[in-house]
Order: sequence, then C-alpha cells, then structure tokens
Amino acid sequence: MPTSTIVRKHGTVSPRQALDPVTLKTPKLTGLNYPISTNPENGYFSKNSNLNLIKSNLNSLIRTERGERFMRPDYGCSLRRFIMEPLDESLFAIIREEVTLAVRKYLKTVSVQKLQVFDTETSQLKVNLFCSVRDSVSTAFNIGVTV
Repeated sequence: MPTSTIVRKHGTVSPRQALDPVTLKTPKLTGLNYPISTNPENGYFSKNSNLNLIKSNLNSLIRTERGERFMRPDYGCSLRRFIMEPLDESLFAIIREEVTLAVRKYLKTVSVQKLQVFDTETSQLKVNLFCSVRDSVSTAFNIGVTV
C-alpha cells in the first residue's frame, strides 16, 4: 500500500517536513507565558519555550493556592498558610513534601535536586529550588519564588 507524502494542515497542502534527529532527542516545549500580561509584540498571550517555559510553570505552580485554579482544584502548593508560622524542621519538611509532590504530579519534566526555604524580613516565604530537566544531559537550573 503506497504512503502519501502530503500532509494537510489547516486547509492548505504542504509537503511533509523531514524530522531532525536532534529535535527528536530534545523536543522544543512551547506554551503560554504566566502570569498573563500585555506584551507589545505578541498582545496578551505571549509564548515561552524550553527552559523559560519550565521556570514560568514552576513559578506559577508554587505561587498558586490549591482550589484557586479553575477546573483543577488540587493544582498548586498552598504555601500561604505557612507565612506566619515559625520556620522549624517540621514545617520545612511539610513545605518540602508539598512542593515536591506538586512538582512530581504537574511538572513531570522537572526533577527537584535541592530545596531551600527562607523567611524574609517582610514576613514572606522564599523558596529556592535547584532543579534539572529529566531526559536531558546537562540542563540544570535554579529558581527563587517568593510567596
């Protein structure tokens, strides 16, 4: 049975593009930039890709309270409830568990290597994450999120 070399895309006929083997090993991730804000070049819905997209999603995940996201009641970390609590070992263990479970569930491409929690002078929590991208040889990054 002969195979077609033409792919229909949005009503126009275009030739099938050859897949680059490098692209198959390291796929390009694209998505919306959070928080949504106006961008003079792209309007309201600006896009992010690869590592910037992962950092943006991680920031959004940590700063979101559970029940705050529409149609996803268990999305987020609910860290605001710990703001006025004394930061001791038991609270640190709870925060670490909260963050690592949320990352493991919603950002499967990210692996948390190290987590630090600080109490700032303005009664906020600062969470520093040292992460790496799964299925990637040398993509490691750190991100600091203030709640």
